[in-house]
Amino acid sequence: MERKRRPAGRGGPAALHMEIAVEQEISINPAVYETMLATIRKRRLFLWGVILVYLPAALTTLQWTQSYTLIGILFLAWLASLCIAVALVACAKCPACGNNFHMRNSALSFLPRCCHCGVGARAASPVRPGA
Repeated sequence: MERKRRPAGRGGPAALHMEIAVEQEISINPAVYETMLATIRKRRLFLWGVILVYLPAALTTLQWTQSYTLIGILFLAWLASLCIAVALVACAKCPACGNNFHMRNSALSFLPRCCHCGVGARAASPVRPGA
């Protein structure tokens, strides 16, 4: 049985996925669009909060209790919170193109714009991919 071949110059599954994403019409209600962007902003703020809270919390705990056991427990709790925060940020969907906002392939980027269509986290109105 012979397999069908793609014409030369065509990409693999990723190129096909991008063609489909560009061809489909994405109509977003402005209220839903703004809600999705607000969710992305909240998740980013939560991640930065988790990152910034560790050192003051560790120093305060060490100063009050002088217990390295509690510091270890605090570190494990912080690490679990950090993993959850990173997963929430990584899985956020872009309201304009529907792809992951901060991830392209397996690379995680913390830039405040979509890795696929470039819409910013503070965009005011819906934008169509490729526009």
